[in-house]
Amino acid sequence: MIHGLPQPLTGAELVTIKQLQNGNWAECSMPLSELASLLGSSSSTAWATGLPTEKPSTAGVVWNDAGVVSIS
Repeated sequence: MIHGLPQPLTGAELVTIKQLQNGNWAECSMPLSELASLLGSSSSTAWATGLPTEKPSTAGVVWNDAGVVSIS
């Protein structure tokens, strides 16, 4: 299913991470630029805008899926 054409990322997109901790789901949401800064990127906007727009063939790679940050 196609949801739209790839859109450039600005870093303001909301990212939600869900993690299973001791049998309970924890959820955290933050702007993509903030997540990038936590990952140690020197330029959070460059990190966000530099994501590939085609799904990588390798599992676990972050990519821009039509303006949605996805992990292959």
